Amino acid sequence: MDSAALSKMSVLGRFFAVLNRHSPTDPTQTARFIHRGGSGKRRKQMRPTKKTKCRDLWNGIRRHPWRTLVVAFAAFSVIWTLVEATTHFLPGVKIEGRYALSIVIISSILYSLERIWKPSGIVIKVATTNTTIEVLFGNLFAFDGLRTIAATEFFESELGAPVSDKSLHGIFLKKCFGGGVQAFDKQIKDQLKAVESVSVSKSDGKNLSYPIGTTALIRVDSDRYIVFALSKADPATCKAYSDVTMMWTAIHNLWERARIEAGGHPLNLPLVGGGISGIGLPTRDLLNLLILSAITETKAREITQRIRIVLHPERFEEIDLRDVKQHWENT
Repeated sequence: MDSAALSKMSVLGRFFAVLNRHSPTDPTQTARFIHRGGSGKRRKQMRPTKKTKCRDLWNGIRRHPWRTLVVAFAAFSVIWTLVEATTHFLPGVKIEGRYALSIVIISSILYSLERIWKPSGIVIKVATTNTTIEVLFGNLFAFDGLRTIAATEFFESELGAPVSDKSLHGIFLKKCFGGGVQAFDKQIKDQLKAVESVSVSKSDGKNLSYPIGTTALIRVDSDRYIVFALSKADPATCKAYSDVTMMWTAIHNLWERARIEAGGHPLNLPLVGGGISGIGLPTRDLLNLLILSAITETKAREITQRIRIVLHPERFEEIDLRDVKQHWENT
């Protein structure tokens, strides 16, 4: 076995070790770059502001109004019990009056707000490098820089069985090509003409299969996308499927292509493997794999100075980014 294979096995071993560790679920810092997905406007990177933190807090209250009240009431009950116990067993101690009640109420509310607040983004500095990894919730298409789109081995362009219109690949085709496939297919053909392919008999869609990890640079006006083969597809049903080994190979090749194409611009990734590819890992584990891969590759050779992992807002309740940040800062 050559040294490159041993190196990859070593990194995979580190990944599974990370997955087996305790990983928390509680946030403390907001990302330097927060974007309101879908507005079509882009902002420059910025440090966390009171306005951003207040917006995240309001989102927490809006999502969980009853939980906010329940936690505040529970905190009030605990403090009240402690006060009663103290004054009962220590008759010389007096805790009473409006001032004491105000402190108890304010403390209960503050505790409740702290429990329901979660940041919408974090920044992880890669030690001994100039690279930062941003993890945030938003719309991938709204961020400036080079963007990445996962596809199957066939680099399909037909919406329907070959490409679900609910997948990021399908949304990309509709948004950037209006569902018309000719322009996309032409660029794919030009990009992959030197890549060896295998003809596969399929029920629908394209029949040329490319190796997992194959990449193609697609231009849409001034925007650039790296479309890469993440998963295989069942020839009979066109259903995409992948696993951790294929994912690791795919993102390794993605980093290699990004080193060439980024040119100092930010690199934007979705939660690779979190769609219909069927990898089956929880959100936190997929995110850990992406971060581990980005750190490992960056320390080997810089990819670009800003890597963004953009999570779909629907995953907000599945993960607490404060824990992710704390986990990687302590690793």
